[in-house]
Amino acid sequence: MNEQHLQLVKGSLPQKRQAPASSLRIEYSEKDIETLYAERITDETVLPPMTPLFKIEGSPCFYRGELVADCGKAKSGKTTFLSVLMTAAVSGKCLGIERATQKEGDQTTPPCGHPSYSGGERLRVLWIDTEQSQQSTQEIIRERIMPMVQEQGEDGCNDLSSYLYAFNLRGMGYELRRRMVSVAVQTVKPDLCIIDGIKDLMTNINDADQATMIMEQLMDLAKAVKCCIVCVLHQNKSESDRNMRGSIGTELTNKAFEVYQCEFLERREMFKVTQTLSRKKRIKEAIGYRLNEKGLPESCELPPEQPRDDNGRWTKADCDLDSEELKALFNKAMEGRTQRPFNEVMAVALKKCEVPDVTTYYMYLKEALEQGIINKVTEPDTNKQWIELTDEGMLPF
Repeated sequence: MNEQHLQLVKGSLPQKRQAPASSLRIEYSEKDIETLYAERITDETVLPPMTPLFKIEGSPCFYRGELVADCGKAKSGKTTFLSVLMTAAVSGKCLGIERATQKEGDQTTPPCGHPSYSGGERLRVLWIDTEQSQQSTQEIIRERIMPMVQEQGEDGCNDLSSYLYAFNLRGMGYELRRRMVSVAVQTVKPDLCIIDGIKDLMTNINDADQATMIMEQLMDLAKAVKCCIVCVLHQNKSESDRNMRGSIGTELTNKAFEVYQCEFLERREMFKVTQTLSRKKRIKEAIGYRLNEKGLPESCELPPEQPRDDNGRWTKADCDLDSEELKALFNKAMEGRTQRPFNEVMAVALKKCEVPDVTTYYMYLKEALEQGIINKVTEPDTNKQWIELTDEGMLPF
């Protein structure tokens, strides 16, 4: 703080600092003022540049000193996405994610964006697993991360343990887990820390006090160690509710620098990862992948999304499903029946068949009617509408 300015502030302090009991004022000291002004930011304040760990489609992401959220419904591929991230940290790239920064203190490697940048050194990764069994944690390392590292042409699997520190804290109590997170981050000093999942650091996901305390602890660790901490949390169970669960979800949404949403597109048997929030420029391109016969993720093209107009409203789009996909959609929506009330079919399609909205459903309905996959029947006495699977629409099982 400017000494002259500090003297002016000191000189302006009232002689009697004890405020009335009914006032919102508090008693403060010169040390309080120094502490406050030490955190003042101006346009001339000298600050270290923000440093990203990765790039997706050329856009920097996963910054040092920040929190990132990885969210999704149950079995939506959250841990698989993190396996991809850990592989990219070691091998330099994986599934559209590229390592984008040199290690902290490395002055020889050009920064992200420099013409001669080549990816920098491997990043040190700390993975804290609180949800799965020890066997499952080891299986992911052996059968997913190591093969993916080898596929990228890396021969570093023999010394993978020098870069990947995995700890399984499932068997601990929440207080000990929370303490071990601090111990692990401060001793391993990772570039990237993954906590899968964060809800296991507290007793009640709706406890606002615990949620605030955990966020403050993680933000302090990320800043002190200059690492990026990725927190894994489930979304609410309702199909239409994409918010993260509980008070911890609210706090994480507020504090996270970026949020990534994982989805499993069941009808197409593929996974989708979308950046839904960023405090910098948003990454609009989503990542799409399928699991191959070895259980490893492979890039795939995502289905086209229904377009929106300038006001965000859905606009008409051509049907993006072929005949077989339409048959599969309506067979699933019929749930084993050959006839079903119209409204029930639509409700199941919207809830369980990944049809995003009513407009898209009617587009699929029209196409299926035109192709003879289904019939729409009106009951004469009640005028109730039914959907009927034709022979052409029935799958052979």
